[in-house]
Amino acid sequence: MNLLVEYKDLETMGFDSGGTEMLSYKGKPFTGFIVEYCTNGILISEEEYKDGYKNGVNRSYFENGQIEEEYFSKYNRFYNTFTSWDINGNLILKTTYDDNGIEIDRIVE
Repeated sequence: MNLLVEYKDLETMGFDSGGTEMLSYKGKPFTGFIVEYCTNGILISEEEYKDGYKNGVNRSYFENGQIEEEYFSKYNRFYNTFTSWDINGNLILKTTYDDNGIEIDRIVE
């Protein structure tokens, strides 16, 4: 089961070898999503964690609700895709990575 919590509700367990925070929730390594909202209640970011490590999908949003970036990371490296859009939803960049974080394709609009 994944949790959906705000960053303020988590505790730092330390840092991984890449300098990214390792997080816990109620004394256990955190698995779930950290979400951040603007003061007007609009979602501006989501970060996925597994067993205390940043691992999975990460998204940021413009204040109009349009997605700005989406990428997948594990062990402080990109994998799968990194995609960014402009404020109107038009694709700007899509980069594809293999499981080792090596870029294998790039589309720039």
